[in-house]
Amino acid sequence: MIDPLEKVLEARDRYLVASGFTTQSYVDPNFNVKVGFISLRFPNPGLLPMHDLHHVATGYDSSLLGEAEISVFELRAGSGTPLIFFLCCGSLLVGLYLSPRRMWRAWKTARGARSLYKTKTPYETLLAMDVAQLRKLMGLEAR
Repeated sequence: MIDPLEKVLEARDRYLVASGFTTQSYVDPNFNVKVGFISLRFPNPGLLPMHDLHHVATGYDSSLLGEAEISVFELRAGSGTPLIFFLCCGSLLVGLYLSPRRMWRAWKTARGARSLYKTKTPYETLLAMDVAQLRKLMGLEAR
C-alpha cells in the first residue's frame, strides 16, 4: 500500500529493496530484462531512476505483471525513447496474455497521466517530495 505522506526517496528505497534492485543499475551501461528463464541485455537509456519513480507513484510492483502494468502506464503517459516504447510493447503483449483485465485497469488508470521521462523537475526535487505530490505532478492524484 502506498503511503501518500511518505517521502519519495523512502518509497523508492523500499521499492528497490522489495524488488532486489539497487541504484547501481542507474549507472550501469546495460540493463537486463528477464522473461521467464531468458535474460536479455539492452543499453541503459539513463531513465531507470524515473521508471522506478513510476513504480512508486502507481504502486505497481516489479513482478512480470507489475512490469506489464508499468508498461501500459508508460505507453499511455509517455514512453520516453524508442527502446522504452519497444520494451513496453513487448511487456504489454505478455500482460495481455496473462491478465487482460489488469492491463485494462492499468490503461484506465493512466488516462490523462504524465510520465516523468520528459519532466523538467530535477530528480533530487522529485525525491524530496512526498508520494502525494509526485502523484499530483504526474496527474495521478485523483485515482
